[in-house]
Formats: sequence, C-alpha cells, structure tokens
Amino acid sequence: MQLENINKARYNKHIKITFIAICIFMLTVSLTVSTLLIHFWGGPEGENLHWNITGVVIAALIMAQILITYKQHPFLYEAVYIRKVKAELNQIYRKQRKIKEAAAEGDARAMAILDFSYRASRHVFELDNNTITLDDLTKNQNDLLTLQQKFDIEDLAAYQSEWVKEY
Repeated sequence: MQLENINKARYNKHIKITFIAICIFMLTVSLTVSTLLIHFWGGPEGENLHWNITGVVIAALIMAQILITYKQHPFLYEAVYIRKVKAELNQIYRKQRKIKEAAAEGDARAMAILDFSYRASRHVFELDNNTITLDDLTKNQNDLLTLQQKFDIEDLAAYQSEWVKEY
C-alpha cells in the first residue's frame, strides 16, 4: 500500500458531511421503522423495546448497503482511503511486538513494516488533527533510523501488506 497525498480540508469537510448524513439517516429511518412496527404489531403495555431495536438494525443494514454501494463514489474517496490505511495500521499493531523484536535483530522487512507504520500513522494523525502523539512517533522513527544504521541498511523496501502475516 502506498501513502497518498490527501487534501486535509477536503477530507475533513467530507468526513463531517458524511458523519452528519449517517446520523440523520440512522435517526430518521430507525425512528420511522420502529414507529411503524410498533403501530402495527406493538403491544398496549408499551413493552416495545424489541421493535425499537429492530428499527435500528434495519436502518443499520440499509446504511451498510448504501455505503457498500457508494464506496467508490469520488465524494467518499478520502474516507475510504483513510479507512484502508487505518486497517493496515491495525494489522501491524496487532503484531507490533514481534515485528519490533525482528527489527531489533536486523530484519529489513520488519524495519520496512515499522517505517510504513510510522509514516502512515503520522499521515493519519495529521489529517485527523491528532498532534498529541507526534513526539512519540518522532522518537520511534529516530529509533528505527538508529537500527538501520546499526545494521547498515540504507534503503528499505516498499511496504507489502502480506509481510505482516510472517510475524
């Protein structure tokens, strides 16, 4: 996976619009469906929690189908791309201890995975305005550079997601 330049203003604008649209959709559809279900099949005692939950589930299923259908739409490009980057980071994070151990022993692929992880994390943090952890990230990147120098590794190979499965 390659990191791409994303327009931060466009990304934030589209994420906010998408989030608000999802909230409004979920609220409207779940309340409408729940109301209809309660009207036709609800009990007089007011114990209609299962109909309310059914309304939310139906709204969520419809929303999921809409997002699956339109995930290739240009408006959602940045959101889908960042979601893929975060999924890659999550896979790396789950195996990070073993990857760091391998990198400490001179494994160039492990170093390439860590390099991608640190660059991708910085990319996502900057887009999401999460600057609190950037100092720690810079320290980790410097530690990785020290490891590369220790094992005389000048250039790292381009990250391949299948490498993570090896650890």
